[in-house]
Amino acid sequence: MNVSEEQNNPEILEAADVSEKSSEITANEETGLDSHESSEFALKMINAVKSMNMEEISHYEMVNSFTLADELKCLFMFIKALPYNPIVPMYPETPFLFFKGVVVPRSFDLTEETAMDIETFMKGKNIEYFKDLHLHDLDPYYLDAYESAVRIYNDMVEKTRTAYFSNVKQAKSQVIEISAAIVCAIVVVLALIGIS
Repeated sequence: MNVSEEQNNPEILEAADVSEKSSEITANEETGLDSHESSEFALKMINAVKSMNMEEISHYEMVNSFTLADELKCLFMFIKALPYNPIVPMYPETPFLFFKGVVVPRSFDLTEETAMDIETFMKGKNIEYFKDLHLHDLDPYYLDAYESAVRIYNDMVEKTRTAYFSNVKQAKSQVIEISAAIVCAIVVVLALIGIS
């Protein structure tokens, strides 16, 4: 069969299309599985850091929950990429007078000292893993997990910060309203006393 007959034969074209589609599906399934697994690893890193920030686990326990060399490298790079103290306290946390306090979210409260302690601990375990480590040294799977984790973590920080600022704004407006009501009540009482 010559080339022009192959191009005009619908059965041959259909078979070629099916073959191409099945190879694309197989490739997509493999990629999807890897991206799903890397997303799970990204969430594992995020949850580990959040648990440590909430003081549910120590930074030693957090690091020891990752066992493979590539996992530790990815965690090391992830910790280095995180913002320090991203949510600054702006309002008293404990109630005062008639007012409620606003609790500062602790799950993203990574300090520079804690990050340095983690890096020192990890380097102490095996300094060769982390010597001159760069992002391009990570395997594609772990690089994908790192990028996902940083993006998700920063999105979570932004949403938490926005919610905290909103709560602080409500608390401050409550203080202003109650203070204004008290001042008005004092003025009315003084006016009544002055009239009588």
